[in-house]
Amino acid sequence: MQWPKSGTGRAFYVALIAVAVPFTVWFLVTVPSYVLYALGVIALVWVGLYLWRRKLDAAREKAWVGEFSFGDVVGRMKARDALDRAREPGTLTGAAASSGG
Repeated sequence: MQWPKSGTGRAFYVALIAVAVPFTVWFLVTVPSYVLYALGVIALVWVGLYLWRRKLDAAREKAWVGEFSFGDVVGRMKARDALDRAREPGTLTGAAASSGG
């Protein structure tokens, strides 16, 4: 969380905290314990799924290293275009021009 730079923004954050903290304490005191346990389980499952997803994404990124990339496609397209231009009749290729004839 980033603290605001303006005085109005800081005052808003302080007011928000002043309202949210007592409301949260009141909510936790008045809600039955089984609801709190359920909320805790939901929070733990959410955190677990989040961490699992990050681990899965990291593994996928690691598996893609050295695989297909759009840079490879561009290189192949340029090479194919150069080959097509070299095959056109009446064009000089770099190899023919440098070999002396």
